[in-house]
Amino acid sequence: MKKLIGIILPLIFSFSLMSKAEEQVFYYSTLKFVETPLSYIEGSVPLRKEVALSRNHYRFVFDEFYQLKSIAFYNGETPRKPNHTANLFMLSHQIKFSYTDSTEHMFFFDSEGKVTAVLGNCSSFSYTIDERGYRKSLHFLDQDENRITNSWGIYQYQWSYQEDGSVIEERQDQAGESVAIRPGFEFYRLKLNFNHLGQIARMQNIDENGELIENSSGASQDVIYTNHEGNFLSWKVLNNSSDLEKGNGPNVALGRQFFNEFGYERQLIHFDENGSRIYSAYGICESRTEFDEFGNISERRFYDIEGNRGVHLEADYHLLKIEWSKDGNRRISLSYFTVKDQAVLHNSRGYHQVKYKYSSQNKLIRMSYLNDKGVLINRIDNGVAMIEFEYDSNGKVITTKKLNKDGKEI
Repeated sequence: MKKLIGIILPLIFSFSLMSKAEEQVFYYSTLKFVETPLSYIEGSVPLRKEVALSRNHYRFVFDEFYQLKSIAFYNGETPRKPNHTANLFMLSHQIKFSYTDSTEHMFFFDSEGKVTAVLGNCSSFSYTIDERGYRKSLHFLDQDENRITNSWGIYQYQWSYQEDGSVIEERQDQAGESVAIRPGFEFYRLKLNFNHLGQIARMQNIDENGELIENSSGASQDVIYTNHEGNFLSWKVLNNSSDLEKGNGPNVALGRQFFNEFGYERQLIHFDENGSRIYSAYGICESRTEFDEFGNISERRFYDIEGNRGVHLEADYHLLKIEWSKDGNRRISLSYFTVKDQAVLHNSRGYHQVKYKYSSQNKLIRMSYLNDKGVLINRIDNGVAMIEFEYDSNGKVITTKKLNKDGKEI
């Protein structure tokens, strides 16, 4: 590890004093898949600069010692919040890094360059590093540098490295009680195994003696397959006997994903223990996704167990269409359609389309919910027909108003 660069927030701005000639910038279209904050955030599918500057991409900036300074997401030269290409821990437009011999800090910034909060009220992640340079523990800080619990109920992570190359991960709340890997994923004390490229390959739910424990869904192991670029190709859910088991969040035994040349997921299919196509707990058997020239999702369609046009079981639509501004930076509308590409209302929300309105400063100022005739409608889940946003001089939202179709505030 390098000498002290600075661990408190104001000092990270000293990074900008370094000559740009000493910086090294690398461009990627997506990020490698991760399941734990033990893993470093890395780029997947490298791009030439001229290609990156014409579409969505991540910029990794390193100093002259090849130490990572920042990661940020852009469309061309426009700062953006990461989209479907992000992983679990790329949670804001930009992350800046600060190091000492025994610590590593990640600070989160929005597209305006201001400190922002992620996973609840976390403004930074604070790692402790052991004498070998490995991440040993992680806790979370708010903007005032107070230790806090994140929105997953986790106060701290701790890692111990085993002689067989695996890593034991434990998560605790503020009272010291064990916490699940994240909401809806009932693995607690984890044994993590990585492949020869350092990518996650297996997660096992174990007890204090290292024995496998099946959770309430019958699962105790997740086997993960990635390609050389770190894209998540497929997974298997197993029980204690290493047999396929429908379980964990999607409640499927096997999932397969297929990617395009930019590393974007173009197809996802779920299977049961016998290798037959199945609907997940989220109402999806198969999805197929298309993207625009910038890498934004433009369409997503759903298919049934025979591979024919079908619907999302929970929402009861076949096709989702998203319209973007000409520069690819702003969502203009989102709409739902049937298997015959006819307008349809979302089953649990009750609207056909969302329209987005922006200010002259490109700030979102209104979201309107419309029926299949283009008329303002109250959502059936919360009664909201419009959401309006007001901003202060720094571009921060100061008021959010929820209105019904008659303009009455909810």
